[in-house]
Amino acid sequence: MAIISTKGSYGLTAVVILAQGDNQLLQIKDIASKGDIPQNYLEQILVLLKKAGLVESIRGANGGYKLAKDKSLITVYEVLDALECCLSESDSNTKQGLLEPFWSYTQKQIKGIFLLSIKELEEFLEENSEHIMFHI
Repeated sequence: MAIISTKGSYGLTAVVILAQGDNQLLQIKDIASKGDIPQNYLEQILVLLKKAGLVESIRGANGGYKLAKDKSLITVYEVLDALECCLSESDSNTKQGLLEPFWSYTQKQIKGIFLLSIKELEEFLEENSEHIMFHI
């Protein structure tokens, strides 16, 4: 998808993996492995998601990451907005002059598309899993 960067895609993948963990702590190496995400890049992404209040971390040998709130309360939009530079409504560089009504309309459309919760995304992925090919 053109408007979502690798960072956004990897971040959303990581959040889905954490959601599937049912509130158990998952280590970065496990999330990276399950999501086929470079571990160093994932560390940077998880820091941003933590700053946004979407994930929390516990330090120590038995530590790891988990969702900061229930997966039904986190939207795809929140995850992408925390990671992408141009989803937020506060981007004043594009909302100027003649095109302002268009950018405002576009922003509402994008937000509407991504308002489904992580739980709903999980359900969608389960329903459409026949299209997913697993490699062992």
